[in-house]
Amino acid sequence: MDEKKFRETIQFAIEREIDSVHFYTQASQKVNYSGAKELFQDFVSQEEGHKKKLEGVLEGKVVLTKIEKIPDLKMSDTLVETSLKPDISYADILRIAMKREERSVKLYTDLKNRNLDESLISLFTFLIQEESKHKYHLEKLYDDVILK
Repeated sequence: MDEKKFRETIQFAIEREIDSVHFYTQASQKVNYSGAKELFQDFVSQEEGHKKKLEGVLEGKVVLTKIEKIPDLKMSDTLVETSLKPDISYADILRIAMKREERSVKLYTDLKNRNLDESLISLFTFLIQEESKHKYHLEKLYDDVILK
């Protein structure tokens, strides 16, 4: 992959992380449950961490952690997404968040599969893992709180 395409790919991923930071910031302001606020604020911190890792790639310094397999409950596969509005329910916020994480996993999987560069493959594998953790956590929460 040439340098320009490499930088464009990483910049695109950074923009996705920035979008996620904005979404989870808004979500944390809309929920009434303190546990949900904390969850979304934690996701803001994690997404900011992903952004910093991606920026580190652009600067030539990447340190990735151990890759592990994250279960996929596939709950988001059947859910219909709604939009984030002032009177949104907790269940709808969780649905939106699950669908966002599902799309992030798919995006990073596509980016990983389109690259031959080992450092990019490692980076996207790491990001797939991180977004899969978020998706799993949200699906478990949805199952435990909404579907119980």
